[in-house]
Amino acid sequence: MPLNIYIVSHPIVQQLSSQIMNPTLIPPNMYNESYKQLGSLMIYEVMRRWMIIQNIYIKQIDHIQTICTLKREESYIILTDLVDSYNFVTDALNLIPGVELKHISFKQKLNNINKVTINTNGNKQQKIIIINLYIDNDILIKFLDYLTIEKHVKINQIKIICITCKHQLLEKIGNKYPNLNIYTTKIL
Repeated sequence: MPLNIYIVSHPIVQQLSSQIMNPTLIPPNMYNESYKQLGSLMIYEVMRRWMIIQNIYIKQIDHIQTICTLKREESYIILTDLVDSYNFVTDALNLIPGVELKHISFKQKLNNINKVTINTNGNKQQKIIIINLYIDNDILIKFLDYLTIEKHVKINQIKIICITCKHQLLEKIGNKYPNLNIYTTKIL
């Protein structure tokens, strides 16, 4: 399987993931907090090498001040099922300035797929993060087909975040999109 799969094995991520997959291990009021923390850490892991920062140096009289900004030619969009993953992405939105958040349902047939607007022309390259918490059906492959064929999005513009994914589906995705990057905590 030539797919780029990154299993985030940090102990904190693994513990939070275990709490999400086994909600009886924690009190109900801590479940949502664990979800938010896991979302922030997973999105951080995806973005730490992908986001390009430009430094602006301002010369002062006695020192040089450095300001960090995002590269102007890039923008970021998170596509996810907000019903399932709202808590997962809530705090993470603060990590990426100017990120767009769009809802797409991965439970039904992709009826609302044509409503997703992706900026494929112009000066900005839109980087896409797809968050599908549990990859367990073929709808994700159909969605990737739509993005690459209909919207002309290059596969290197897309990264996927999930908590768990099935090995059989990873093989299907890997056969069709060998350069796709998937970040997960566990393969079933």
